[in-house]
Parts: sequence; structure tokens; C-alpha cells
Amino acid sequence: MKTIYLIPLLFLTACASNRKLAVLNMSRPVPGTTLPGDDIESVRYSENIKAYNVGRYVDPNNALVMHERHVLYRVETTAKWNLHPNEPATVALGPAVQIIDPARKDGPTTAEVIAEVNRQKAATQTVIDQGKRLNNTLTQISTALDASKQVAEHNRQLKTEIDLTKQRLDLLEAEIRNQQKESPTQSGAPETPNQNW
Repeated sequence: MKTIYLIPLLFLTACASNRKLAVLNMSRPVPGTTLPGDDIESVRYSENIKAYNVGRYVDPNNALVMHERHVLYRVETTAKWNLHPNEPATVALGPAVQIIDPARKDGPTTAEVIAEVNRQKAATQTVIDQGKRLNNTLTQISTALDASKQVAEHNRQLKTEIDLTKQRLDLLEAEIRNQQKESPTQSGAPETPNQNW
């Protein structure tokens, strides 16, 4: 008899669909917490109150009233939010334990970014090496250019000296010819060439 009741129950469980219940992931509210005294200035500046000692004086609104000497407290600056990036303040709010300053946080690093940085480093090193080689080559060219200028100056001086020597030889030859022409006419006898020169 018990098996008769179990058969319909077995069919009902076989026909049931496998629906998953939707569970809402709602974060639990965290009650407000008080910041420690050291961290308050990193979030909000407190108001500044100054005390002034005032002596006896007559009330400016009523000449029949005189105030005795007392202390006057005045709020100089009201409280305001600190918008300057200070040290991160730790606040016990749950998973996030401190305020994250994006200016001080490292950027995301992936394999592609690291590979690109390495490629840029290699390219920069190649450019630096080529610059050193270029400087060495320019130094060698400059040295060779200075040496060729010195050689050209030396050649110019030698050419000037050769030209002067040639002019002197031409003058000497002309004098010798003039002397040879004058000598035969004076003595009338042919002269033998001078073997001493």
C-alpha cells in the first residue's frame, strides 16, 4: 500500500524542472563608524575657534548696560572638507579599509603592457647605441678633416716656395744668358762654358 503512494510522488519529482532560485547579492549595510582623531584632518578640517578676553565696556546698543570683563568665543573658520590628497585614512567600513588615491596607485599591468614597455626599452637602447656610434664617426671625420686641412696648407706653402724657386731660376738663367751674350762681343773669342755651376 505504501508503494502506491510513492509512485505518483516519484512521477511528480521526475516532471519537476530544475529551476535555480535567484539569490540577490545585496551588500549588507554597515553602520556609521567614527574616524579616529588622528585621521579626521585627512578627511575634513575642523572649525577654528578663538577666545578673546574683553574688558568692561558699554553695550553699543544700549548705553544703560555695561558688560563686565569676560571671554568671548568666536568661530574663525567653519568646518570644511579636505580636498587635498593626504595620507590615506583608514575607515572601518568593511572590505575597503582605506581610501584609495588613484594618483598614488600603480596602473594595471598586463602581459601586453609589459611586452610593449620592454620593446620601447630595447628601441631606446638601440637609439642610444647608434647615437654613440654616430658621435664616434663624427669625431673621426672631424679629426680627418683637420688633418686634411693641415696637409692642404702644407701643400699650398710648398707650391708657393716652388713658384718662388722657379722664378729665381728663371731670373738666374736670364742673367746667365745676358752675360753670355755680352761676353762674346767684348772679347771676340768664343767662351768655353763654365763647368763650376
